[in-house]
Amino acid sequence: MRIKPKALRQGDRIAIVAPGSAAPEDKLKKGTESIAALGFEPVCGKTCFMKRGFMAGPDEARLADLHWAFSDPSIRGVMCLRGGNGSGRLLPGLDLKRIAAAPKPFVGYSDITVFHTVFGQQGNFVTFHGPMATVEFSSKGAKALTRDSFLKAMTSTEPLGILADASSGLVSLVSGRAEGEIVGGNLALICSTMGTPYELDTRGRVLFIEDINEQPYSVDRMITHLRNAGKLAVAKAVVLGDFINAEAVSPGPEDSLTLEEVFDDHLSGLGIPVLRGLPCGHGKLNLTLPLGIRVEVDGNACRLTALEAALS
Repeated sequence: MRIKPKALRQGDRIAIVAPGSAAPEDKLKKGTESIAALGFEPVCGKTCFMKRGFMAGPDEARLADLHWAFSDPSIRGVMCLRGGNGSGRLLPGLDLKRIAAAPKPFVGYSDITVFHTVFGQQGNFVTFHGPMATVEFSSKGAKALTRDSFLKAMTSTEPLGILADASSGLVSLVSGRAEGEIVGGNLALICSTMGTPYELDTRGRVLFIEDINEQPYSVDRMITHLRNAGKLAVAKAVVLGDFINAEAVSPGPEDSLTLEEVFDDHLSGLGIPVLRGLPCGHGKLNLTLPLGIRVEVDGNACRLTALEAALS
């Protein structure tokens, strides 16, 4: 069983770190204001104000920010500035002993997927696939579902119960019922770690995947990669989140499989339940999903349920 970080309380300090790409300072300002309005104190790391090419400063600075966020005892939670690019460059330099010694609620998605895998598998603590400071929180505050889900996930020491069902947009692609630890994140980032020490372990687990700006042929290539690597055959279930901007462009629709056909080709014959439409990822609504806890995937009732608490 994974270690469960301490739940956040009103007034707690949340570090904003930028392990991937940079973001405009006006978005950072709006994001920190929105987080403060929820009752927390945002504390920006140095790389929130840095930029090097497509990244938020040099690798050494981004790595130092991560280590600071976990080792500073006054910081109770860690939220990522945004995703983007560059997170994978930090993995060899992570001091996992230092980070795992002070596990804290860690939130982000997209490029941040690599940290969810490493913190979960090598650090052995629960993390959260959820909203980021300059994305969901940078406009007029996060949308109600995103905000409420974030607050509940970050502050509850009880199981979150039903995470999503048909009323949330879930659709059952394959019936059946299974339980297991939920892992995963962004499909492209999961594939990028294959064959490395940071590869995702799906054995006996529920695999969650989502992505953005990937056409059906690209999604097909990546799921084929997972399938050929044996990642799907050993999973207990599959949950599909948002796949945004996934329309066929080149080749055009007349020469492409649909995304539905891609999913059907790869997932319908696995003999495990498959749900699609979890509002989690790059969409307008972004459910905060604890990674590393046991969940139930019910393809008959079209429901995803958290079976254990994510925080202590």
